[in-house]
Amino acid sequence: MAQNAYQYTPLAQQAPLTASQPRTHSRTKYKAAAWTKKERIMVAIVATVVLALMVGVVYTSIQTTKTTASVNAVQTKIDETKQNNDDLRTQVQTAMSKKNLDKVAKKYGMTLSDNSVRNINQ
Repeated sequence: MAQNAYQYTPLAQQAPLTASQPRTHSRTKYKAAAWTKKERIMVAIVATVVLALMVGVVYTSIQTTKTTASVNAVQTKIDETKQNNDDLRTQVQTAMSKKNLDKVAKKYGMTLSDNSVRNINQ
């Protein structure tokens, strides 16, 4: 077992250090790797998909803008129609009022006979 033990040698007995030569750094120039046929096809497919997605986003945005404008136009038309209906209802209520009916009846020479009027609310 002693044979396998570490052999310690004092520093003085070790081989003297030699002055090392300064290293000159040389850069290795690498060539660009050539693309394989599969890599080129894969890049072309990915580029096509990305381009299609970009066109799709722009198309969807344009369609959304058109639809929003159409909805706003229809909403404006609905609001105008509601306002027109409210005005017409007001005119009908005014024309059917007791005061107006009396005025029209007087204009055409009609009279109201209380004997022929029945009140159904009582």
